[in-house]
Amino acid sequence: MMSPTVSSIMATLLLSLEINSTSGASAFVGLPCIGNIPQPQNLDANRPLRQQIAPPSRKTSCETTRLHSGSGFGNTNNSKINKPKLSTTTASSSSELFELQELRAQLQTILKTNVLYQTLSTEKRAELTKYVKAVVEKAESPIDFSNKSGNTMGIARFVAGIEGKSWRMVYSTEGGSGSEEGGGGGSAAGGLPYGSTVILRIGEFMGTDGKMDYLLKFNKQIMGLNELVAKSTCSVDIGVVSPGLFSFEYEDIKTNIFGISNLPVGFFGLLKGRVNYIDTVWFDGERWIERNYAENGDVVYSVYVRDEEDEKSN
Repeated sequence: MMSPTVSSIMATLLLSLEINSTSGASAFVGLPCIGNIPQPQNLDANRPLRQQIAPPSRKTSCETTRLHSGSGFGNTNNSKINKPKLSTTTASSSSELFELQELRAQLQTILKTNVLYQTLSTEKRAELTKYVKAVVEKAESPIDFSNKSGNTMGIARFVAGIEGKSWRMVYSTEGGSGSEEGGGGGSAAGGLPYGSTVILRIGEFMGTDGKMDYLLKFNKQIMGLNELVAKSTCSVDIGVVSPGLFSFEYEDIKTNIFGISNLPVGFFGLLKGRVNYIDTVWFDGERWIERNYAENGDVVYSVYVRDEEDEKSN
């Protein structure tokens, strides 16, 4: 019967296969482990085997014999494996109308810098006019206020979108000054004096009827004038002829002139009882495009942008 030492030596020799490398040196290739017998080390022929072989250890496992020859063969490093990547891009951003993207960005810049559209260069006005017309003609209104698609909730969504918000007119395709404009035919933009802009402060609605303040603000004092305020009633048409048509009527007109507030006036077209209309052709909850006609019959577009700063200050 063999002693434990001799049996350990024989098992170790069976678990190792000596081969000659190209350099002539001896090398051992580990075979699959059996039980808890450890892998051998390179043996020194000049030293006793007993001193070179460690006793079996119960902690030694087959993990020490895993091959790392590449992906799929025991390689625990998966960082180098090429895996297909899922695309996270969506078609909506790439398919959005270029003119809409440009118009959105430039209108926001005009709003933040408080630039009057009447002071824009001829080239910039031509560019913005092209963008506005492209959006109206090529991009469907996100809110179908006119029931074109048979969605009867369009007007309700339109009312909810304008209620309780301030809307500043930041651009119009009309002429550069009040004397050059076409008159507007009762629109919010018609006949604006040079150096002024319009803010519509929409109040609460009861159904399709509500309250609003029509503000005519001046960037520089004209005859000591800072702003005109017309308390008004407003409504949204739900009829089949002009669905979504927004109208408002001046009720009480006040001003701030020479430092004295709330003086009744009747100029710049702000006459008590006068009805004005906004024929909405495009609305997305942040931008509001109105269509109107000049005296010569040309189509005129005015663009309002939601003014959150005005909402905070009032």
